Amino acid sequence: MRSLTHLPHPSRAAADRAFTLVELIVVVAVMGLGLSLFLGLNYHQREAFRWRTNLRELHVFLKVARSYAVLERQTNICRFNPAKNSFSEDLRGREMTLTAPAKLVLSEAQKSSLAAAERELSVAEDDDSRPEPKITLFTFYADGGAAGEPLRLKSGRRQADLVVDSLTGEVKLSEQVADASAQ
Repeated sequence: MRSLTHLPHPSRAAADRAFTLVELIVVVAVMGLGLSLFLGLNYHQREAFRWRTNLRELHVFLKVARSYAVLERQTNICRFNPAKNSFSEDLRGREMTLTAPAKLVLSEAQKSSLAAAERELSVAEDDDSRPEPKITLFTFYADGGAAGEPLRLKSGRRQADLVVDSLTGEVKLSEQVADASAQ
């Protein structure tokens, strides 16, 4: 028969198998660090996705505007409204708004065109009925050609250029991301 003195005490056996408070704090801290890294990466990926989606939408918007000009055999003018951060085209009246992270960088000629449009609209008597100034960015012709300066969009370190070939009307998109060490 065995003696009961050699068996471990039930409360001591449970204490040997339990986690200490320090071990629990370390586990919670490691999980919190992992979660914060995941959420940070996820946020940057979402911003990059929104940026690329916005570029694709604008690229397609301009390609479709060119197609309408060719199909309907009429000139189609694409304009930009800086107040709404939106693009519009004349033939079908479609509009496309840039999302928050993307900003259009105007060239000097485009800035002077915008200033002229603002001066022209400032002669209106009633401010409530006065339309917002828009600048013409691209003109697509019925023969497939186009006119207009390249567009540059920026969002943080990202930058994209939209160029329209004057002879063929082809819309080309190129995207760059600036090196973090260059800034």
